[in-house]
Amino acid sequence: MNPLNPAPAIATALILVLTACIPPSALAAPEPVDLANPLIGTHSEFAFSHGNVYPAIAAPMGMTAWTPITTSPSGWIYQYQAETVSAMKATHQPCPWLGDYGDFGFFLTTGPVEADPQKRAAKLDHTKESAHPYRYDLALDRYGIDFSLAPTSRSCIVNASYPTTEDANLLFEIYGPGELHFDPATSSAWGVARRNHGGVAGDFGCYFIVEFNRQPSRFGSMQNSAVKVGTTDLADPNATLYFQFDTSTDQQLSFKIGTSFISLEQARYNLSREIGDAPLDEIATRTRKAWNDLLKRIRITSETPEQAITFYTMLYRSLLFPRTLHEPTSKGGLHHYSPYDGRVHPGEMFADNGFWDTFRAVYPLLNLVYPEIGAATIRGWINAYREGGWFPKWASPGYRDCMIGTHVDALIADAVAKDIRDFDLETAYLACRKDATDPSAGGAFGRAGLQHYLDHGYVATDQVREATARTLEFAYDDWCVAQVANALGKEADAKRFYQQSLHYRNVFDPEVGFMRGRLANGDWRPDFDPTEWGGPFTEGSSWHYSWSVLHDVQGLINLIGGDAAFVAKLDQLLATPPEFKVGTYGTVIHEMQEMVACNMGQYAHGNEPVHHVLYLYAFAGAPWKAAPHIRKVVDTLYNPSPKGYCGDEDNGQMSAWYISAPSASTRSHPARPNTSSGPHASPASRSTWPTAPPSSSTHPITTHPHPSSGASLSIKPSSIAPGSTTQS
Repeated sequence: MNPLNPAPAIATALILVLTACIPPSALAAPEPVDLANPLIGTHSEFAFSHGNVYPAIAAPMGMTAWTPITTSPSGWIYQYQAETVSAMKATHQPCPWLGDYGDFGFFLTTGPVEADPQKRAAKLDHTKESAHPYRYDLALDRYGIDFSLAPTSRSCIVNASYPTTEDANLLFEIYGPGELHFDPATSSAWGVARRNHGGVAGDFGCYFIVEFNRQPSRFGSMQNSAVKVGTTDLADPNATLYFQFDTSTDQQLSFKIGTSFISLEQARYNLSREIGDAPLDEIATRTRKAWNDLLKRIRITSETPEQAITFYTMLYRSLLFPRTLHEPTSKGGLHHYSPYDGRVHPGEMFADNGFWDTFRAVYPLLNLVYPEIGAATIRGWINAYREGGWFPKWASPGYRDCMIGTHVDALIADAVAKDIRDFDLETAYLACRKDATDPSAGGAFGRAGLQHYLDHGYVATDQVREATARTLEFAYDDWCVAQVANALGKEADAKRFYQQSLHYRNVFDPEVGFMRGRLANGDWRPDFDPTEWGGPFTEGSSWHYSWSVLHDVQGLINLIGGDAAFVAKLDQLLATPPEFKVGTYGTVIHEMQEMVACNMGQYAHGNEPVHHVLYLYAFAGAPWKAAPHIRKVVDTLYNPSPKGYCGDEDNGQMSAWYISAPSASTRSHPARPNTSSGPHASPASRSTWPTAPPSSSTHPITTHPHPSSGASLSIKPSSIAPGSTTQS
């Protein structure tokens, strides 16, 4: 059975379960927010990804999200296929591969207190689980407990209904180093969770405050299964505090949690400001409105509820990251803990983004539909440069040595192309220029292999891993730096970086017709096989990277031999069996298996390097040839079920591709103001566009990027014949 296409009965059952989560009122007149389902894409595991996401119950780009734990406090936190649930947690995890930080959890039980997650776990019954971006409800039948949670950006409120008992338990736990405290006089608990996997500086920790609406009858601690009654202070790793309430006469318990990366006082302020005395239903309504105000900026006409559910779930996922890291001041400003120097600074800060993924579709979507968010994130990344000396390549929360390229450069160029200037462009350019010229770094920031690239026009595969992929991505990033230089009138710099952007030519071997690894002495890396993964490439093969010339497609067409040869090469990509050699990986990785499951030849939609490829047909005069393949991607590789994705969701990238599928300009080339491959920002632009896929993206889409002005953009794809164009 194709893992991307479960048996119809199973798929239908899963979709029915997820659809059942929609409130009855929403079925009559659904608002976009009520169609977004956080459970889609949660049926994943190490060997195969259907999204690798957890149900993030959070405000848009909220600093702290909340999610159930079914498996482990880190990695695969929630797996739809799991049979039990053992906690709810405050999470900042961007993906299972990077891990969590500053996380802590709580759980509700009855009877004797138990710290062991496996022993205390309750059955996870999806028919008694309801998940929305703004609210989560679950029945724990083992204990006769029902609870609800509503989030804000940095806080949450929980209501729990216990059975009649003298032992209604509430457990709080940290996962790693930290502290837990309780003050019986004020019925409040507090702590700090310090666990992280890198990317932090200074005295790092997530501070949290917990306020109960009633006094516990008993309290204590648990450490390695040892129970200590009356404990109020813990500073041990993996510690647990427990609170017991007598629900013999009153079965209801309410508590609220505030978080901060700055201080305990800031956590208390965040809680007071965001929740105060408001009840759970009011908080859920506020967060629902915050989501709906963003989601309804894009309106679609869909033929089925399933299409609308898929679309608005994808849009919800596109607006979870990058995560807000700044916090409000009492004087109406913003400040943030900096993971780059460990200090507190004024202004915005964001976290949890892998730019190798998200520059392709997430930021073009933000800059087009949510320009105020796009500008704010750029201001945050500029602050990262000011505080750490470089733009990050992967921010979680600060510098992480993961993936390649310096793609914040592309974010800046895309904003410039869309005439977004609400940030310090001069400072942004200094950071971009440093990426392109300073060879002193290359791990968590900068470009590994840059000196050889500058001296010889490519990164040598016998000196730096993934060298050919780096060459191609450095060339694109150089083009982006040139765009920013040009916007600032820096003609000499623009000319220099435009020239560097042509270095992609130096790793194209005309004898084999592919991009290829090249040694420091100029020779080609021997034993070339376009299906071999790794080596000169990142999470892919030459079949995937030979199209990675986003900024000069005509130049690539010329290298391959002209329009006809280019179209034939694209046809060959899609017709070649999805076979692979593991190459330097030494074993099968999940992306390889996902390519096979996609069943689209060597086209591997489950990973980012090919996300622009289908749209390249238009550049060679054959836009209609893309139509059946785009249709297949949209119809078979996305669906409103727990197996809703064909690979890692990657902080919104896989979702944003789906959202912007009708607008091929962002697919073929982020940072280009105009393109011949699809509709773009100008309502009167003329574009060549392939027949659109017959799903949610088939239907007319209206965006409202500036609600206050009433401006809108309508995209209405239509079937076309060879050589025709569309007006949008």
